[in-house]
Parts: sequence; C-alpha cells; structure tokens
Amino acid sequence: MTISQLERESGLSRSTIYYYIAEGLLPPAQKASATRAIYDGRHLELLAEIAELKSQGLSLREAQHRLATRIEAASGNGVDLVARQTEETRNAVLQAAARRFVEHGYDGTRINDICRDVGITGQLLYSLFPSKRHLFIACYQVYYEWMNVQVAGPIDETDDSAARLAWRSWAGYGIQGFSPDMRAMAYLEASHPESELRPFVRDIHEKLLAGMAEEMARDREPGVNDGLFDDELVAYALLGALEIMQMRASWDDRYSKKDLLRTLLAMFMAVRAAYQGRVDLTKDWEGVADLVEKLSTSTPQLGNMSSGN
Repeated sequence: MTISQLERESGLSRSTIYYYIAEGLLPPAQKASATRAIYDGRHLELLAEIAELKSQGLSLREAQHRLATRIEAASGNGVDLVARQTEETRNAVLQAAARRFVEHGYDGTRINDICRDVGITGQLLYSLFPSKRHLFIACYQVYYEWMNVQVAGPIDETDDSAARLAWRSWAGYGIQGFSPDMRAMAYLEASHPESELRPFVRDIHEKLLAGMAEEMARDREPGVNDGLFDDELVAYALLGALEIMQMRASWDDRYSKKDLLRTLLAMFMAVRAAYQGRVDLTKDWEGVADLVEKLSTSTPQLGNMSSGN
C-alpha cells in the first residue's frame, strides 16, 4: 500500500508514520521509485500494536522494547513488496480488462476505462502491458482460469476419458464465447515466428491440453495400430476441430453447441476405439502409406493464372 493508503487504514498521519520509522518502531518502506514507497500489512499491524501499548501507558521506547522481536522480523522479511504489488496490480488489470473485452469486444474496449476500473494511470498500465494487443492476449490466461475453476472438479471425479473430454470441450467453448476475437488474434500471433507473444500463446495451449495426451496414452493398448497416432498431435487435432467447428457454427444457427460437442465426442470415441484395438487401421493405412511418404517430402509449386480462350 502507499503512504496515503497506510494513513487511511491506520488513522495516523504520515508525519507520525515517518517518525516511527526514523525511531526504529517500524521497518522502512520499500522504494518503488524515487518518489514512491510501498508498505504492507506488517506496518499496519505494528502501528495497531504501538497504539495499543500506548493506550496501556507505555512510552514509545517501552513499546519499541516490547515489539523488538516483531520489528526485527518484519525488517528482515525477504518479501519484495514492490514485486508483490506489481503482481497484484497486474492481476487486477487482467481481471478488469477480461471483463471489459467480454462486454465490449476488442475494438470497443478502451484502455482509459480499464485504468479507471483499477484506479491506475495509463503510464502504469503500459509499464505492465506494452500494448492493448499484449493485454488482450494475456486475458486468454484469465478466461482459461475462469473455465478451469468450473471443470477441474468434474474432470477429476470421472474415470471416463470421453466424459473428461466433454468437460474440456465445454470449457473451450466457454473461452471462445467470452471473446470470439481472441483465438483469431492468438492464431495470428502463434503463426508469426518473430512474434514476442508466440511463446505465451503456446503456453496457454499447453495448459488447455495439459494431461490430455497422457490420458489418451492410458487408453492405448500396447502394439495396437502402431505408429499411426501421436498422442499430443491427436489432442491438438481435437482442440482444433472444436475451434473450426465453432467458426462454422458462427456463420448460421443450424448447428448448436450440442451438435458440436456430439460430433467432437464421436470423433474422439472413434480414435479411442482404434487405440483400444476395436478398430484395426493397419490395412487401410497400407493403402495410403506410400502416398503420404511422397507428399511429406514434396513442396507445392507456384502456379500461373491464365485467362484461357
């Protein structure tokens, strides 16, 4: 907290607080800049205890002696108050921005409104997030956390991998619903090799799919359809299928959320059947193996458009 906040919370003037620090009754504040100092709950607690001891008739020197151990412990605490406050401010900005983006979309959300919601300056916000685009992509993590809170319990409570995928798909549907623009921008950043946001987008997708590849590996029977499936790629393929189906459904109302979830789960159950040996794909694969080998080592050529006569 700032000195103004400490004044308000403690009911003491800053001159009194500064005097207590100078006299060794309080640990010094941490400097965030040449003109800004940070205090925390330890200062507030010690101020309350000093006031209590004074009300009992103790002098400041007696109070200092009585609180010596506490003062020393507070002074030696290795907590980086500046870093902690910066992280708290960053989280507050993300929560406010995430809600603004849901309510108004990317174009309709203004940085000034987010600053007003959090009570900070634009300069401070831009010191945390270099641009509105950075802030928007960072909200992907917030939407993931919002949905994860709702699905973590049900996922842990079921042994059916299809049911777990259903919950994960519902969460993915929810994230897309929060901000339809986000995945499009995330894909744009992820596909650009020099984008500084690319690692962040990759990290979010890894969180979205955390544990799913391992779950699929547990469904696999040893020696069945060997070499045809990569668990991680299948997990990404299912996520991609959901996202592209959501895009298709956004064009008209012929397809409902139920249609999308049913189709995705049917695809997964077909893969699971192959994993468990209930479907043998080896002969089918032999028919296209040579073609896949050829295509995987060839490069498409540029063509010419001709008007033709």
